[in-house]
Amino acid sequence: MGSDPGLRLLREATAGSRRSLVRALGWSAVQAAPALASGRMLATALDHGFLAGRPMVGIGWLAGIAALYGVRAAAQRAVFDPLAAIVEPMRDELVRRVVRGALRRAVHEGLPGAGPDAAGVTRLSSQVDAVRGTVSALLRTALPLAVNLLAALLGLASLDLRMAVVVAVPLLAAVAAFVPAMRTLTRRRAAFLLAEERVAAATGSVVGAARDVAALGARREALAEVQRAAAASAGAATTVAWANALRVPVILIGGQLPVLGLLLAGPSLVRHGTVSPGAVIGAVSYVTAYLIPALQQMTGSVAGFWSQLRVLAARLAATSARPDPPAPAEGPAGDGDAELAVHGLTFAYGPHAAPVLRDVSFTVPDAGHLALVGPSGVGKSTLAGLLAGIGQPDAGRVTLGGRAIAALPEAERAASVALVPQEAYVFPGTLRENIAYLSPDSSDDTLDRAAAAVGLGPLPARLGGYDAELADPAGTLSSGERQLIALARVYASPARLVILDEATCHLDPAAEAAVEAAFARRPGTLVVVAHRLSSAARAARVLILDADGHAYGTHAELLATHPGYATLVGHWNAPLPTPVP
Repeated sequence: MGSDPGLRLLREATAGSRRSLVRALGWSAVQAAPALASGRMLATALDHGFLAGRPMVGIGWLAGIAALYGVRAAAQRAVFDPLAAIVEPMRDELVRRVVRGALRRAVHEGLPGAGPDAAGVTRLSSQVDAVRGTVSALLRTALPLAVNLLAALLGLASLDLRMAVVVAVPLLAAVAAFVPAMRTLTRRRAAFLLAEERVAAATGSVVGAARDVAALGARREALAEVQRAAAASAGAATTVAWANALRVPVILIGGQLPVLGLLLAGPSLVRHGTVSPGAVIGAVSYVTAYLIPALQQMTGSVAGFWSQLRVLAARLAATSARPDPPAPAEGPAGDGDAELAVHGLTFAYGPHAAPVLRDVSFTVPDAGHLALVGPSGVGKSTLAGLLAGIGQPDAGRVTLGGRAIAALPEAERAASVALVPQEAYVFPGTLRENIAYLSPDSSDDTLDRAAAAVGLGPLPARLGGYDAELADPAGTLSSGERQLIALARVYASPARLVILDEATCHLDPAAEAAVEAAFARRPGTLVVVAHRLSSAARAARVLILDADGHAYGTHAELLATHPGYATLVGHWNAPLPTPVP
């Protein structure tokens, strides 16, 4: 499972469901009670009841078999709760990953003016739900099938070991022959799924360009493109159907042949007194009632579910993969000590209002990395503004390198402190003017380093270089691209203190991690207002604000000692990286 990206994705998405899986397996074992005992009970009912002239004894044993089926029905009902506890969290995690992948492609790979990603819509609305349904169906069938198969073989062996061998040899041979055919079925299902995506992509592109198609008189060509995709999809469906037909000889060899063997060997065994007539009939019932249906399920629904799941999971893994963070890049920063010290900071939005911040004190050393966390409305952005020198506190002070930020001359404060808000501003003008706004003399090499550090990627080249005009930034750039331009602007600046106030909210978690890593390597001090657990865990220190005040420490310390922080962590969904020591 570790080498297959699709199965690895499913394993990660269900990592927290092991206890539920054990519960589901336990209830499946209870469902196997008739498979284990019914054949032997039927043999006893015949040998010691009906064939011995004691019909009431036989009826009593048959009533016992009926009771076992009642137990199985109750177990089948009970298994749904643990299955739901496995499948629903898995679906939520897959949706998060697919959305992150779609956003990453839209930000980093999408072209301005491009139409909707119809294949991406298919992945989200169809493939994730298909994985959810397939996993649920696979667990509902595969778990009982496995325990029923084992229980029936054990029950058969308890009647007579030789009859068990007559059944097991062709059964195992048929299963061994079917396993390689599964690879063919999986490959053909993969081709069918890709063909379906091409149909969705072709249809979406034609619908999105309907006006152009009509204006150019290209209806016939557009129709032909969609028809070619549909024909390829139909052909792929046919190959899947032929692969499914391989199950017929497997059932004949593994299921029907053992029945024939028992019927041929049974009379001889009975005549020699080796087994009783009831035992032969019980053995046949094991095969016909449990082994043949199990084989039909294995080669039919279970094989189909498994191959479909492999294909769907592989597609989701490929489309939700996170990008590798960019290579380390160093950028310019101002000289001097960048220790940030906050002493007794108190602030309220009016003389009669309750303080938003009360007696907040902490210190971030030069080149330190602090994450500021807390529930919504607790004052994180207010504190970020005060750290940047925007507004005056009612009490206390903020110093950078021993100097009060609020007392710095405006030009010096603007050069020393950079606050990047959630909504990035990109003004009409050239890309160079936007990135070099805080460092007008920056060379192309400096701009290249800043762009590479924050993951701006191919955007400069796609726009036509740094001198390309951005006449309508809001219309031509995505929210994530605008954030990356603002981040590159600050990275290239001489600021010694950088405050990111949810400035990466439009980036996927991997891109956000790359941005924070770049600013952490950059000379100076970094403060991140975190909106994901991963940002807090990456920081050297964490400051949490809540209704009871504030607390300061490492991620691990606060998690162990601060109930509010532990509660906040429990509501965050981002993956948890290793905290920075």
